[in-house]
Amino acid sequence: MLTNKLISKYIDLSKNILIAYSGGPDSTALLHLLSTVDLNEKAKIKAIHINHNLSKHSDFWEKHCIKQCAHLNINLIIESVKIISDGDGIEAASRKARYNIFENLLNDDDQLLLAHHSDDVAETIFMRLLRGSGPDGMEGPKIKRSIGKGVLIRPFLETSKKEILDYLNQNEIEFIEDDSNLGDNFDRNFLRNKIFPLLEERWNNFPKRVNNFSTILSSRNDNYMNLIHGKYQHLIGNSIDLKELKELPDTIISDVLRYSIKKSNIATPSIKIIEEIKKTFIHSNPGPKSQVKWSRADKEEVAGKITYANGCILISKNNQGQA
Repeated sequence: MLTNKLISKYIDLSKNILIAYSGGPDSTALLHLLSTVDLNEKAKIKAIHINHNLSKHSDFWEKHCIKQCAHLNINLIIESVKIISDGDGIEAASRKARYNIFENLLNDDDQLLLAHHSDDVAETIFMRLLRGSGPDGMEGPKIKRSIGKGVLIRPFLETSKKEILDYLNQNEIEFIEDDSNLGDNFDRNFLRNKIFPLLEERWNNFPKRVNNFSTILSSRNDNYMNLIHGKYQHLIGNSIDLKELKELPDTIISDVLRYSIKKSNIATPSIKIIEEIKKTFIHSNPGPKSQVKWSRADKEEVAGKITYANGCILISKNNQGQA
């Protein structure tokens, strides 16, 4: 059930808040909830609408957001962008453009709120599973993480789409529907429109089941990480002695690589990429030109690369692939 308590559970009401507002049902519910809370007198709520100019309805959606924010007395920032695919598709390019804008707008300790919900978590986990993500990727999105100078918060991650729609209907709140969500060209839409309804028919409250799995796995991942760090702490870092690494069992090598990459605040590579890294550096004789690069399809984290020098494999950010 959506209430003010949900907002105060994750959000510091004494600091500035920026709400990503598309005009759709999820961000509309979040905007209306925030409009009912009492802030510290120095804090401010603002909304931001990013016009991607990808739909014939884009200008109508922008006008709708302006009207709703004026009605709620919330300042609205409008940003218009031209989306150019960089080879990863329109979805990834749109996301990259949004997050660049978010980072530029956030000052120290500002909070950016996104309205992703539990159904989105289930979709994300399935997408990562199909792309070959490892155990870390199966944890799903985080409720809180840093972004630029501020912090990104997803207060609805434990809330279902049904609860959001019930809140909107009960309070007779207007929202818009993005017609692109109805098509199945995008992988996420295909899961949402075709696959998940079938799973929901068979297993009631299916997204919550996936979320429970994600929560359990996250706890197990933390416990296992602590064990690996305790035994192989001297190897885990952005420079790893290759001779010593090669002496470990193959599965432990994978985990030392994975946790070293994670410690460097770089996107966790898929199982396929981990195998490519081992083939290039562990099962072969690497040289100065040996290199493996990777990035996450959803651009959630910074891309990475591994190179070789002076008997060590070196982990670093791949700025050309950065989100």
